[in-house]
Amino acid sequence: MTEIFSGAECCVFQSGVADRWMVVNRNGPWFRLHLEDITEIARGVIPRSSSDVVPYRLPVDLGSDVMELSLASLLSVLGVADRYEPDVVEYEAIDYYPPKLLLEYVARAPLHLPREAVAFLTEYVQSYSPVSYDEEA
Repeated sequence: MTEIFSGAECCVFQSGVADRWMVVNRNGPWFRLHLEDITEIARGVIPRSSSDVVPYRLPVDLGSDVMELSLASLLSVLGVADRYEPDVVEYEAIDYYPPKLLLEYVARAPLHLPREAVAFLTEYVQSYSPVSYDEEA
């Protein structure tokens, strides 16, 4: 990845072989972005994290009702609701395997990027040409 922006709060890096970027906060999280994410940013939309199915081993058996719990309810039952913002997360329980207390879920949260990264990417995407892979003849 090549650095294409450096600001007071963050740096932005771009892949040389794909439509992918990384926003690296100087004192915080890193955000991986795709072309659809920076297109959304340019339209004023806050992109959401991508999510695969994530397995999580619960500390206690919550029974078969665990599949029906909202994220806020699940975090409350586990005693950690005060550490999260469940109202802004799209959450879906996928499967629960009681013998191993294994809950599989999908969750997507808004990516709160630094303002300087949003400003840079909004301008940057206006003249960006997506990576194309020419088919060999």
